[in-house]
Amino acid sequence: MDDDLLTGYSEDAAVAWLTDGESTEDASAWPPDGESSDAAAAWLVGEGAEARPPTGAAVAALRVVPPLLEAMPALLEALVRVTGPGTAEAPDPDGSDTGGWEPGPAHLTEHLEPDDGASPEVGFIALAGVLIPAAELGLGVFDRLQQHVFNGSFSVTSTPATYVHNPSPTGLAIQRRSFRFPITAHHPRVGIDTQTFWFDVALEYDGFNVRRVAVSEDRGSSSTLVSSSFSVSFTPSAYTAANEPVSAVAFTIGGRWDPVGSGDESFTGRFVVDAAGNLTGLQVASSQSWVRHGALTYSGGGPVPRPTTAVQATTVHFDPSGSFALTQEKIRHLHTWYTGLPGAVQAEIRRGVQPVRLTGRASTTGTVQQNQELARKRADAVARVLRDLAGTSARVDVEVHGELGARTPDAQEVPAERRVDVRCEYQVYQL
Repeated sequence: MDDDLLTGYSEDAAVAWLTDGESTEDASAWPPDGESSDAAAAWLVGEGAEARPPTGAAVAALRVVPPLLEAMPALLEALVRVTGPGTAEAPDPDGSDTGGWEPGPAHLTEHLEPDDGASPEVGFIALAGVLIPAAELGLGVFDRLQQHVFNGSFSVTSTPATYVHNPSPTGLAIQRRSFRFPITAHHPRVGIDTQTFWFDVALEYDGFNVRRVAVSEDRGSSSTLVSSSFSVSFTPSAYTAANEPVSAVAFTIGGRWDPVGSGDESFTGRFVVDAAGNLTGLQVASSQSWVRHGALTYSGGGPVPRPTTAVQATTVHFDPSGSFALTQEKIRHLHTWYTGLPGAVQAEIRRGVQPVRLTGRASTTGTVQQNQELARKRADAVARVLRDLAGTSARVDVEVHGELGARTPDAQEVPAERRVDVRCEYQVYQL
C-alpha cells in the first residue's frame, strides 16, 4: 500500500477508501442508534440475522482483514527478497551483538517469549530428513524458572522449567503440545458433589530439549469453593541424566484438600514430560482416596527427530594371494572413506568414543592357522592407516576370521575373500 494514498485525508475518507468507497456512518457513533453492543456482537457471530448490521469504523476494520490475510504470503515473500538470503550466524539472544546477521530463508526464526521476562530463545526450523549425529549434543542444563503463585480457596503454586543441551544441534523445529487433566476431590459431607479442578500443561520441545514446560490452572472450568480449600503445588526436577540425548522433566505434585467440617487430607502425585513430546506416568492419590486424577488429553505438537542407526562401511581387498601390504591406491581409498564420515562422528572417533570395526579375512588355501595370521596382518595394516588419520586415541576394534566364514570350499583361492571389512555404526536422529 502506498503511504501517500492516505496523506492529508480525514479518517472518514480513509474508512471509505478501505471499504471501496462505500459510505459509512460517523465512526464515533458506535454502536449505531438503537443498537446495543450485545446486539452488534450477536450480529457478528451470526445470531439474530434480522438485526440491522453494524456500521461505521467496525465495518471497515472487518472488511480489510480478509484481504490482508490473503496477501500475507506475498508480503512475506517480498520481505525475503528485500532482506536477502541472510548470513549463517544468528544474533545473540540478548540482542547485544548481531554480528551482521540478517533474516532470510536460510534461517526462519521463531522467537519464544517466556512469561517470566527471560531472554527469548531462537529456534531454527529444520528441513525434513536432516540427519543429526548424536555427537553434536552437549550436556543437558536443567533450569527452574520464575515461580507462579495463585492464592485463594483454590490455590496453586507452579514452577516452569527448561532442560536444554548446551550446545544443541541447529536446525531443530520447536513444537508445542498442550496437555489437560483434572484432579477431583471427594467431599465426604452428604449433599455436596465431588469438586473438580482443571490443569493445563504447555510443552515446547524439539526432540532433544524441553524448551519450556509449565503447568497452569483453568479456574473458569474448575469448581468454585466457598468454605472448603484446595491447594496444590507442581515442582519440576531433572528426570534424565545430563548426557541423555532426549531430556525429560519430572513434576512432583503435592497438596492438601480441606472439605470444611469433615477433616482434611494431603495428596501426592507426579508426571514426566520429555523432549519427544510425551507426558507419561500421571498419578495423583491420597490415603483415603478422596483425591485422584482424571483422564489426560492432549492437542497440538508435531514430528521430532527420532534416533536411528546409520552405518558407513567399505572393503579393502588385497592382491596378490598371501599379501598384507596396502598399496597407495588402498590408502587413498581409506582416506576417502574416513573423510566422508560426518564431522561429528570423526570427532568421536578421534576421542576414542566412537569405534571403527575391522574384520580380517582370507581365502581357504593354506592352513586355518596360516590364514588367521594372514587376516590379522591385513587388519593391522588397515588399523595403522586409520590411526594415522584419526590419531593415536582413535578406537579401532579388530576381529580376525581368517578363512572361517568363507563362502568357498577348502583349498580354493578367491580374490573376494582376501579382504578387510571396515564398518562404522553410529546413532543419528532423523525427522
